[in-house]
Amino acid sequence: MKLFLKYIGEFLRTYPQIRFTRNDEILIRESVMKHLGLDNLNQLRDRYEGQAFFEKTMMNVGGLISIQKHLNLPIVDFTTINLKDFQPKINLNGDLVDVHVFEFGSLPLINIDNIKRPVFFVIKKDHITFTICGLATKDVVRENLERTHIEKSSTVNNMSFIGFKHLKHIDTVAVNK
Repeated sequence: MKLFLKYIGEFLRTYPQIRFTRNDEILIRESVMKHLGLDNLNQLRDRYEGQAFFEKTMMNVGGLISIQKHLNLPIVDFTTINLKDFQPKINLNGDLVDVHVFEFGSLPLINIDNIKRPVFFVIKKDHITFTICGLATKDVVRENLERTHIEKSSTVNNMSFIGFKHLKHIDTVAVNK
């Protein structure tokens, strides 16, 4: 939390916050249950991997939808996406932009081998509230990484992104609709 506040704290008030409706949450949950072949919410909760899959999907899809809602873009159709390997991306004026969602209180971990496009950074504050930090170019991402001591970062080439002061605010992003 200390590093989170150090690098993000001063900007938090300026970032737009998007809250999902109960209907949004239900649509995502139903898509996850359909993907896992489950009939009801109790079956989802009974399977640990089902609950973990739902939470991961809610985080990734939620970050993407929060950007789409803020920019007044069409919302992703859950019936057409493959949730198994879902990596959130948004088409912005003909260019693909990755969406990296991370938990409130931690810095985003970036696999340095996967920096191929610009990135929108989004904070998941709780299961229905997302905060859009902004847009970073590939160069901004590459130039603002810091080694981390988090265990999962040693197996993959993960580093913490710390360049929040260099992000382009979402309200300054021009979108052709």
